[in-house]
Amino acid sequence: MKISHFLATLRYVYNVKDDRGRGRFCMLLSAVMAGLVGQLSGGLFYTSFLLQYGMDKSRIGILTFVPYLACLFSILSPWVLEHFKKRKWLLVAGKFTANLINIVGITILPTIVTDPNARLIWFVVLIIVASCINQLFSSGFTAWNANFLPDSVRVDYFTTSSCINSFITFAVTLGVSYIGDMFTGTEHELMILTMIRYIAFALAVVDCLIWLIPREYPYATTTKANLVSIFTLPLRNKRFLGTILIAAMYTFVSNLPNATLNAYVLEDVGISYTLCNGINATYFLFFIFFSNMWKRFISRYYWFRAFGFVLILQAITYFAYGFVTADTVWLYVVVRFSQHVMGVVVNTIVASLPYINLPDEDRTNYLSFHTIVVNLAAFLSLMLGTGVTAAMGETRIDILGLPFSSTQLLLFACALGQVLLALHAVSRHKKLTPPELLANPHL
Repeated sequence: MKISHFLATLRYVYNVKDDRGRGRFCMLLSAVMAGLVGQLSGGLFYTSFLLQYGMDKSRIGILTFVPYLACLFSILSPWVLEHFKKRKWLLVAGKFTANLINIVGITILPTIVTDPNARLIWFVVLIIVASCINQLFSSGFTAWNANFLPDSVRVDYFTTSSCINSFITFAVTLGVSYIGDMFTGTEHELMILTMIRYIAFALAVVDCLIWLIPREYPYATTTKANLVSIFTLPLRNKRFLGTILIAAMYTFVSNLPNATLNAYVLEDVGISYTLCNGINATYFLFFIFFSNMWKRFISRYYWFRAFGFVLILQAITYFAYGFVTADTVWLYVVVRFSQHVMGVVVNTIVASLPYINLPDEDRTNYLSFHTIVVNLAAFLSLMLGTGVTAAMGETRIDILGLPFSSTQLLLFACALGQVLLALHAVSRHKKLTPPELLANPHL
């Protein structure tokens, strides 16, 4: 993509003089803040923080899948939110409270509770409470944001926002990673990790304040929200249901190795913060150079067929990932850069899936259903991955004379799952693509 074309796209998508353009700009700012918060309070830094307090891979895996237990709490979201014609302040308050518990609470807890088993229990309690609050209001944000993302601008928004978000997020994270590596293994490591978490909370507060700016539109409904309509409405809409099932299947297969992958990369492979986040920091370059190509690719093959084709390519990178060890760090670099190329289009499609067949009415019900199904898929996947890791422990299984750990085997399973999902997505292409898109050669 030419720089001039990229800048022109930015002016069009984020025109702050227009209500919807201003809304997309706030979405972008929020995505940047949330990305920074996620990287600084989660990911490698979170794993290292837990390792400092004596958590092993299995316990870290438990804390990774526990948040998804709260997905069922989304059932109450439409019922709660329909009582408010204006939801802005309620959504912001919920977002703030969830971050306060999830970041500050988790940071303080291990200094108060010293028993390892009690500490794990209280970690779980805080994480579930924060996740329940988040699940209660997340679909409200999505329903609100849907007004800012018509079909004509959706691809451009997700590609440009992902590019900018990845550049800022990983550039900042790279700098923090360099500092973190300086103190790794020293007596000050825990202090630095704790400071990073408090910086993450400050950014989370900024994220909340951003949402006081955009306009809030009326929420169209055709039925009174209740526990039944969250399921009956989506189940009657075959295209929406089929789309969400594909999103759930992708979530399941892609999360199989994720419960223990960071711990494997840090402990077994020996990757430094700087190398890992340095590779991540280059992600924005792949958006600049490949986003236009992938946009044309989606326009030609449409959402589901394009998704299937790219998943085949991405599956190859996960298969190769399974061969990454302390002796093949070079392969880690190759795999991660290859995944950047695929990630530009995969992340755009996955982010777009809830909107592709989303009706104009009762959006909170449909999006709550999406949240429940996708989070349940993530929970089951991460729990399965953690169970495999706990069962195998440090055992290695020899395949063709090569020893493989549980995380490596889960990476192979992820690759196979993506191939199977690709075949399914391609086979369902015509039935799930909106008729107006099939009739129009341009998205």
